[in-house]
Amino acid sequence: MTAILQVRDLVAGYEPGLDIVRGCSIRADTQEIVVILGPNGAGKSSLIKAIAGLVPVTGGQVLLDGQDITATPAHLMVRRGLAFVPQTDNIFPLLTVEENLRVAGGLPPRPESAPRIDPMFALFPDLARQRRLPAGSLSGGQRQMLAVARALIVHPRVLMLDEPSAGLSPKFVEMVFARLAEIRRSGLTIVLVEQNAKAALSIGDRAYVLVEGRAAHEGPARSLWDDPVIAELYLGQRRAS
Repeated sequence: MTAILQVRDLVAGYEPGLDIVRGCSIRADTQEIVVILGPNGAGKSSLIKAIAGLVPVTGGQVLLDGQDITATPAHLMVRRGLAFVPQTDNIFPLLTVEENLRVAGGLPPRPESAPRIDPMFALFPDLARQRRLPAGSLSGGQRQMLAVARALIVHPRVLMLDEPSAGLSPKFVEMVFARLAEIRRSGLTIVLVEQNAKAALSIGDRAYVLVEGRAAHEGPARSLWDDPVIAELYLGQRRAS
């Protein structure tokens, strides 16, 4: 497989001299779902925010399809092919569902925008039924699907998500992860930070376990879930002896 995203020895943090990401290296291959796991405070969210240009990087390198994007400002990342869905504040609640998509894609009103918006509604039928409602009226799961649709409408090569299952009911967790698996089959690469290890590993190809800002373990998603030591120490899964 060809690596479309490579992170080499990345060092990053919010304050000078207080590094949260401490020499972390990961990669994501084309059309792969890579899951980033680890205990609270391990630096998972900070890592993908640093990749997206939202946390200052003081060392290391980020390559997207072989091109160095380490110093690219966050608002220009989407032009390079990298889309990021944050855990919170990821939609405009006062705009309608359709307006959210148009704004995200820089699109004019219908009918000119239909070829870009209609595929998003086909992928997320719940959104299609509520296209003219304020996004703030959606359920938590529907908001998360809208946030993903907003990222997809710009046709990224890599989609990164921070805790997409946070606060969702089991029904919507299953629905969101099913959509992510479907999106991957269309050719997109996905990097996913998650606390719900079981759900994430069920759709992931490979996984990293971060400990103190570094990738301490790497392997096929299924094998990490089945490793009793890693499961108990880092994934919160106590196995019967």
